[in-house]
Amino acid sequence: MNFPVKVYDNGLVRCFDNVDELKSFAKDYRLIYAAGGIVTNEKDEVLMIFRDEKWDFPKGKVEAGESTETAALREVGEETGLQEMQTERLLACTFHTYMIQGRKILKKTSWYAMNTISGLPLRPQEEENITEARWIPKANVAECLQNSYLSLQELWCEVLKKDNKM
Repeated sequence: MNFPVKVYDNGLVRCFDNVDELKSFAKDYRLIYAAGGIVTNEKDEVLMIFRDEKWDFPKGKVEAGESTETAALREVGEETGLQEMQTERLLACTFHTYMIQGRKILKKTSWYAMNTISGLPLRPQEEENITEARWIPKANVAECLQNSYLSLQELWCEVLKKDNKM
């Protein structure tokens, strides 16, 4: 893990410079691992989902015995209906907190760059409150993320920085 690490914590951004600081913060939380993808196609579009009135990138929990890369592929497929894709590389990891049934959760999400062919049909996973899965022109992703989470806005900025260096 590369430090410093940012944790998005109920509207605050906390920065930790080393593993001991992060462990001290995390001791009161249940740690959950998730994985997802920033999927692009040959038209320079990015796959996004609309869930709970916010734009998002597809992601979900890592199952027992599953690698984060495998989980990312599975979750993108489940949430969007897209099945033919491949990972290119690990982009970044994000951390955020939330409460569920009175329990404090710290979620670490591993984000992968993925690619696919755009002609395949999309099917939003309605049972996960996903009402839309859509290809968004890369130039419009930041605009969509204005109605999203700060962690995803900053993730997208990092993705663009890395793309410009390649």
